[in-house]
Amino acid sequence: MIDLFLHEIEEHFFREYPKEACGILAVQKGKPKWFPCKNVAKEDEEFIIDSTEYLKIHKTSDIVGIVHNHPDDSCIESDADIAYCNTLGIPYYIFSYPGMELNKLDPEKNLTDLYGREYEFGVTDCFEAMRDYLAKQSITIPPRILFEDNWFEKGLDYFAPEIVKEWGGEEVPIEKIEKNDVLTFSVQSKVANHCGVYLGNDVFYHHAENRLSCRENLYPFWAQSIDKVYRVHKYVT
Repeated sequence: MIDLFLHEIEEHFFREYPKEACGILAVQKGKPKWFPCKNVAKEDEEFIIDSTEYLKIHKTSDIVGIVHNHPDDSCIESDADIAYCNTLGIPYYIFSYPGMELNKLDPEKNLTDLYGREYEFGVTDCFEAMRDYLAKQSITIPPRILFEDNWFEKGLDYFAPEIVKEWGGEEVPIEKIEKNDVLTFSVQSKVANHCGVYLGNDVFYHHAENRLSCRENLYPFWAQSIDKVYRVHKYVT
C-alpha cells in the first residue's frame, strides 16, 4: 500500500526537514489513504503525532501503518521505535532521508492485520474476513466449502439458514443485533452474496470485492441490502 504514496510522503519529508516528519497509512471505506501529520515533538530527532489529528483519523479510518523518517540518518529502527511500535500494535514504516530507503518494523503483536487486506476471491474475501475477525473474538467458524464465483447468479446460496446453522449460527431479529453478530447482504441479488461482522454503533467489518478490508458505517448504502442477522455460538462437528 505504501508504494502508492511514496511521492507524497517524500514531499512531506521535504517540507518538514530537518525535523522528523510523520504520517499515517489507513483504509477508509475500502480505499487506501495517506495522512501527513503534524509532529509536535520538541526535538528534531523525535516524532509525536498530534493527538487531535490521530484521533480524528482513528474515528473515520482503519489505521494500518505509522510512517516517519530519520533525517540525515539510516532507516534502522531506534529503541523508541521498537517500544512504541509494540505498544501500538501497528507496523512502523521508517525511511532514511533524503535517501528514502525503507525499513518496515512489525510489532510483536499486530493489531491491524484484519484491515487493509487485498481482495482475492476464495482466499481473502468477505467470508474469510468474517471468519478471521470472529476467530480473534474466540468465535470459531469451520472452513467453508469451495465457493463458486458469482454463485448467486447460478441458483446457489452459501448463506442459506440451514448452512449457517451448521456453523452454530442462529438467526436473530435485526432489532436485537449485538456486537459480533454476522450480517449477510443481498447486493443487487435475490440471495445473500456478501457478509460482515457487526461492531456496534451502526459500524461493521467486511471485505468487499475490489476493495480493502475495513470498518464501515452501515448507512446509507449497506443497511438497505441487509438480508439476515446471525448470532454464532458453536458449530456442529
